[in-house]
Amino acid sequence: MSNALELKNITKTFPGVKALDNMQLSLEKGEIHAICGENGAGKSTLMKIITGVYQPDKGDIILNGEKVTFKNPNEAYDKGISIIYQENSLFPDLTVLENMFIGHEPTKSIGPIKAIDYKAMT
Repeated sequence: MSNALELKNITKTFPGVKALDNMQLSLEKGEIHAICGENGAGKSTLMKIITGVYQPDKGDIILNGEKVTFKNPNEAYDKGISIIYQENSLFPDLTVLENMFIGHEPTKSIGPIKAIDYKAMT
């Protein structure tokens, strides 16, 4: 399997803090991972780099074999990358899965009507 997302030598510094130092990550399509660590370990910084909120000081992001640079979250979103923050519930009456697909709901046609294809979400 080829890597769906690969981060090579990602470094990000803030005044007085090196948040990420030559960080490496490879994720294959279909894998599920958790990012764990203490406060200040760089988890949020990593997610913000992947989603285009921050740009790395150094390093490469490779998405489906193509080197990419996200100048903002919209550019990441256009490539299929987005994030849901744990503090906010977009729509509290929807499931986590339904919240994840907001704006990207798979649809199916039922005659002239397009309906959300819930089966395609799983």
